[in-house]
Amino acid sequence: MQKIGITGVHSAGKTSLAYILSAYFKMKGCNVKLLHESVRENCPFPINSEANQGTCLWNFHTQFLNELDAEAQGYQLAICDRSVLDTFVYFHAVNPENPITRAAVQQASEWLTTYDVLICLEPVDHVGLHDDGIRSTDRDYQRLITEGFDKALALYGKEVADRTIKASSEDVFDANRRSKLIAQVESKMETAVL
Repeated sequence: MQKIGITGVHSAGKTSLAYILSAYFKMKGCNVKLLHESVRENCPFPINSEANQGTCLWNFHTQFLNELDAEAQGYQLAICDRSVLDTFVYFHAVNPENPITRAAVQQASEWLTTYDVLICLEPVDHVGLHDDGIRSTDRDYQRLITEGFDKALALYGKEVADRTIKASSEDVFDANRRSKLIAQVESKMETAVL
């Protein structure tokens, strides 16, 4: 199974891109599984700046399990609205690393190599944070998380640097830029198959 991980701070367009890519590859005849962001679906622990170790580990293991489940079900392509590393970026933005999360981060960084393409999205300043009742609308918190993703990818993303696409929310919402982003994703997917 091929896998696309979409990572980055909240309100950057990840979910929109996940739906766009899912529809695009389905229309090309691919058997696609869209894996939704687990924290939004049913996380029993606090999120955002109140996230605790339970949040972090529950999220990590749920994402990990959902990706394995998609493979076991025989899908050709899984499009992941978040990667296994995301929860640690959020957790470590407001909590110190500890031996338990350090061990899980190590596993997550190795799991990054299972993504054929990793897309890291960043928001643009002129796009406001939408109050969806779930994610924080604090712009400073969003910047803190964006910096956390930059650090995490620099530290843990070396093995997948050739498969990583850095993009912005404008690349998702502008039709011309979106076409270029999709072409870039397809190119990296073809390279991954070779």
